Amino acid sequence: MMATNQAAVYRERPFLAVSLTHFFVDVLNNGRNLLVALLAVSLGLTNAQVGIALLLYNVGNALSQPLFGWLADRIGARLLVIGGLGWMIVFYAIASLAGDWLALIALTVASLGSGAFHPTGTMVASRTSITYRSRITALFFMAGQIGLFLGPVLAGIMLDAYGRPGYILLPVLALTAFASSWRWLVDAPRVPKKAEIKTPVEKETAVPLPPQFWRRVTVLSLVILASSTASIAIITFTPILFTDQGYDQSLIGWLSGLIMMGSAVGGLVGGTLGDRIAGKWVILLGLLGSVLPYYFFVPANVPWQAGLLLLAGFFGGMPHTILVIMVQSLLPRQQAMASGLALGFMFFSGAVGSYFVGLIADRIGLAITLQGMAFLPLAAVLAAIFLPTKMLTKAT
Repeated sequence: MMATNQAAVYRERPFLAVSLTHFFVDVLNNGRNLLVALLAVSLGLTNAQVGIALLLYNVGNALSQPLFGWLADRIGARLLVIGGLGWMIVFYAIASLAGDWLALIALTVASLGSGAFHPTGTMVASRTSITYRSRITALFFMAGQIGLFLGPVLAGIMLDAYGRPGYILLPVLALTAFASSWRWLVDAPRVPKKAEIKTPVEKETAVPLPPQFWRRVTVLSLVILASSTASIAIITFTPILFTDQGYDQSLIGWLSGLIMMGSAVGGLVGGTLGDRIAGKWVILLGLLGSVLPYYFFVPANVPWQAGLLLLAGFFGGMPHTILVIMVQSLLPRQQAMASGLALGFMFFSGAVGSYFVGLIADRIGLAITLQGMAFLPLAAVLAAIFLPTKMLTKAT
């Protein structure tokens, strides 16, 4: 009976719609790294300038997420999910066909669509089931991670075959998700109306902050800062490193995609473990497991690089769902805004950190700088030790 109920949850149409949309949003997001690598060569950008381009993209993505999350808590998810993907489709199409500088601008502006989708989609997914909340949310994130895996793979194939105009195929394919969200997503304002029946009684008990609120905020911020900087820097600069080393675009796409495939599986494993053991141990396992792959993939040859990048993604992705749900638990009445704050801070801190990674890489070399990213998960471990073992992971 439990298995039947769980299977029924997975077939909920709003969940399927936001998961498919998440897949295509992140196909576009991660295919972008190959476009940026090509534009960096044609425009003669330095690593620091690439870091600025990433910073602008992720600042738009990150700073808009809490705002869109706040808005979703009030007007519902449907308009923001559909509008976010539609925005990205338009600007990624422009980036495929326009001149170099206009393409770079379009890639930056597209970030607002990602910012609109992520907190609202996360809210829809996490509300699908209370019993399987960590697992369902992990599956939602897994759909995005698979998109992050296939994005550079498909982009590499298209760019090798047709050049930058070939990238137009990806936003065209994303129209299938746009149509499914348009048809299947229930207008979200219905949900708050039910909740409002309870709020007059519950608001009085919801005013106090959860126990050790600021300690949890500080520790989670340090963990997210260190881990996001390492993972986003590797995702962003690995294609540039491989381009400099003469790898062809298809191989770069596959190697970059393996990070995200590992992250997809790691995120699902981490979410499943999070329903069984304390989230703190999942986070520590992921952080410690990522150290050696981060350090050794740079000097390795291609077959070893493939395996190490897969492992780096697996362990790096394990804490993702748990971190988001932990932040949601701190603001249980504002889950979309909490999702926006968590995801926004991940993107923003990773982007700011990656800008400084670019500056360092211009001084000491990109390869040795990427190897140095292995020390950031170790720093995050020192912070994660102070997470409480019995931290709330369910909104009440």
